[in-house]
Amino acid sequence: MFDQINIETLILKYLQGELTEGEQRELDEWLKDDRNKKLFSRLINKQRILVKMERLDEYDWEKSWNVVERKLHGRRKFFWKYWGIAASLLGIVLLGTWMFMERNEENSPMVVIRGVEPGRVFAELVLPGGKIVELSKDSNNLFLGEGGNILRNENGVLFLTQDSVRLQKVDYNEIRTPRGGEYQVVLPDNSIVWLNAESKLRFPSTFSGKERKVFASGELYFQVAKDSLSPFRVEIEGLYEVEVLGTEFNVRAYSNLPSATTLVNGRVLIRDKGAKVVLKAGEQAVKGKNGEGMVVRAVDVAPYIAWKQGYFLFENERLEDILNELARWYNVNVFFENSSVREKRFSVDMPRHESFKEVLHLIEQTRSIRIEIEGNNVFVK
Repeated sequence: MFDQINIETLILKYLQGELTEGEQRELDEWLKDDRNKKLFSRLINKQRILVKMERLDEYDWEKSWNVVERKLHGRRKFFWKYWGIAASLLGIVLLGTWMFMERNEENSPMVVIRGVEPGRVFAELVLPGGKIVELSKDSNNLFLGEGGNILRNENGVLFLTQDSVRLQKVDYNEIRTPRGGEYQVVLPDNSIVWLNAESKLRFPSTFSGKERKVFASGELYFQVAKDSLSPFRVEIEGLYEVEVLGTEFNVRAYSNLPSATTLVNGRVLIRDKGAKVVLKAGEQAVKGKNGEGMVVRAVDVAPYIAWKQGYFLFENERLEDILNELARWYNVNVFFENSSVREKRFSVDMPRHESFKEVLHLIEQTRSIRIEIEGNNVFVK
């Protein structure tokens, strides 16, 4: 019977190149189990480690170090070399969770879901006259909009520019992503908008007058170009309006969920039924799904903008909330047959383009949960 903490320590030392001959023999003995060998192969994958290294600045190192100290119970501390940092980060975030799940996989009633693919770069553009154009990462084209503006689709990004000579009137275009889709838009003022799955952005062919106004629903990340003479306004699903001059923020406004505006930097003004709320960087305004009053709170913005950076980051979140988010990206339907598991809390941190199977493997405490799939329907029991 191997001690889990000791095995984690051996793997960390392996990555640092600090194993003694005796420790190597102990690790080799543990690797005789095929399940352990598969897990070990995943944990030492250099690409996975580098993905973690790219996001080091977003981690709470004091909190992470406290976790390490609790797990090692006074064992000697390692030197934090380059690979040592990566290995320790993996130890904090992945080793305990993955090893726990691997050891319990044989007794776990979870049924592995296969064949469910992650989302992709795809959207539909609805022109003012109603014509629908499919957009994808592989479709590069240039065409003239009905109002005289020029639209260019290139490598998964839609660029919108105005032809100052031919532009006759201001019409509205709409870009919409389905479940399992995402896209990026560069507006005429060079503001950039990222659309998550199942989202919409309605925008004019050009910005004229004293304001730049768009309409949004779903989840979108805005990087607004500065223009002190023309504020940028986003009307959220008919609920409230966000006004900025130049900043970055995330909007989440799905019809079945509370809406949230999370400010990454700068300042924004939110107008809600006559009331005004000013957000500072690191703050979030949340409005109930039935339109009830708005609450402002300080947050760690990382989990709320992780999707835009290409990964999932759930920290002690309800299983129902996690699976509903995954369902939108992987285009599956989730049904809870055992309502008691909805409130169980899990942590997940991984790239969004992993298979659904990989995501499920990162959910902790699976022994009490059973998951089955029929087509694109996922049943949680």
